[in-house]
Amino acid sequence: MIIDKVLDTVETVRDLGVIVDQRLKFDAHISSIVHKAMVRARFILRCLMSRNCMLLLKAYMTYVRPILEYCSLVWSPHYKYLINKIESVQKFFTKRLPGLWNLPYFQRLASLNIQSLEHRRILADLTLCFKLQHHYCDSMCC
Repeated sequence: MIIDKVLDTVETVRDLGVIVDQRLKFDAHISSIVHKAMVRARFILRCLMSRNCMLLLKAYMTYVRPILEYCSLVWSPHYKYLINKIESVQKFFTKRLPGLWNLPYFQRLASLNIQSLEHRRILADLTLCFKLQHHYCDSMCC
């Protein structure tokens, strides 16, 4: 109660763009970013006239991937269904690039010379651990 007013109960809270629910889970956040990223990926594929694979990939990496990676150190999933949900955006996009529709996902990634989103999150986690261990960034720990 603040100034004789009862505070409302909410299901989720958005803080710095990350959605957290009452049980401190990020399922709603992941659903939200996957939806935003899919909309943007479809928009790129529909609106760019060029079918140049590298141009489309550059647009994806500039406008879609940052949505899927923002603050991933905080919300990085460990459940397989959430990992697959996030990865589905990149699977969708790479499958629609010219000449790659018939290749399996990891062969498409290899031919485009990019990494899976899960791999990139793991690298970000390891990079943060390295920086904390070697005092390259501020932390609350001694």
